[in-house]
Amino acid sequence: MPYRRSLRRFSKRSWEDFGDEVHRAQNEHLMEGIVAGCALVAYADGWVTTEEHDRMLGLIRGFEPIAAFGLDDVTATFENLTERFATDQKGGEAAAFEAVARVKGAQRYPALLVEACCAIADADGGFDAEERAAAIRICEVLGLEPADFGLADAP
Repeated sequence: MPYRRSLRRFSKRSWEDFGDEVHRAQNEHLMEGIVAGCALVAYADGWVTTEEHDRMLGLIRGFEPIAAFGLDDVTATFENLTERFATDQKGGEAAAFEAVARVKGAQRYPALLVEACCAIADADGGFDAEERAAAIRICEVLGLEPADFGLADAP
């Protein structure tokens, strides 16, 4: 019964390490999804303002599940995405929406992601049509109703 011997050797500490790695991976997906959503909305009008960038960092700083990644990792993820939008719009958007989609089944986080995106859009003093369209598309990817976030007229 080699299986049982292997199982016995797999210590409690190994399970804890594995659990920590899974938790970090889930939080990394969450961080990437939220940052990708913010980048999509911030870049929707063709550029990212300082206010949008700073608002995104402020929101992340106060969000415990992903604040542990540090502002350097968050900033690098955001800047990599927005640079990709500038050089390969379709590829960048596809990668960003893929990251957003990974948050879909994560309890309350999809709604939080949309709320963060709306806060980013409003950071520069307005929520223009392109930003609204990006936020609505994010809602669609996450299976959420845009009207629940004030993004569309309620039916």
